[in-house]
Amino acid sequence: MSVAVAPALKSAVAASLRRSPIIAVVRHRDRAEAARQARAFVAGGLELVEVTFTVPDATGLVRELRAERGGEPRSPWIGMGTVTTRERAEAAVAAGAEFLVTPTVEPEVAEVARREGLFLVLGSLTPTEISQADRLGADLIKVYPLPPVGGPRYLEVVRQPLGDVAPMLAGGGFGIEEIPAYRAAGASAFGIGAPLVGPDEASTRDRIARALELARG
Repeated sequence: MSVAVAPALKSAVAASLRRSPIIAVVRHRDRAEAARQARAFVAGGLELVEVTFTVPDATGLVRELRAERGGEPRSPWIGMGTVTTRERAEAAVAAGAEFLVTPTVEPEVAEVARREGLFLVLGSLTPTEISQADRLGADLIKVYPLPPVGGPRYLEVVRQPLGDVAPMLAGGGFGIEEIPAYRAAGASAFGIGAPLVGPDEASTRDRIARALELARG
């Protein structure tokens, strides 16, 4: 990636996240269903779609989605999640991922993201981990998993001494109608997947529209 393209890419992804503060998470063991969900998220107007490495042939799906969008850098941005090793980070880069998401603090993944100029979402939970993620250059800190440790109340408390670090994304499995509580607690973005998927295309579009409405406040 050229030095001219890298900062522009990061800025463009960040701008999309401000307009559409949801990272749509594709995490399904059936490859065909994962592809269906990813395309439904794109059709519903979401600007960031994360394909996790738990999806069979995840890198192949990223290549397909990038090809369907076209080569010009623009939303919807296609990224990869569950990036837990340097090897996965390199595979994501090779597949054309435009942002990387980890569940934990991963210095080697951060190094690859910096080198390639990719938007980086580092996962963390404790105050120490959040500070580490910030020092590693995370553009967005994924506080995960929030529901088991107190949900919005935990995020509110942990942000009190850490309000000057990178913006925080709420993650870990919660429903669409819970978004306002996490937003009030200080989250500026939301990682959500299965709750966006309805029994048909129309209901999926409705769920996405509702989630975006609540996320934007």
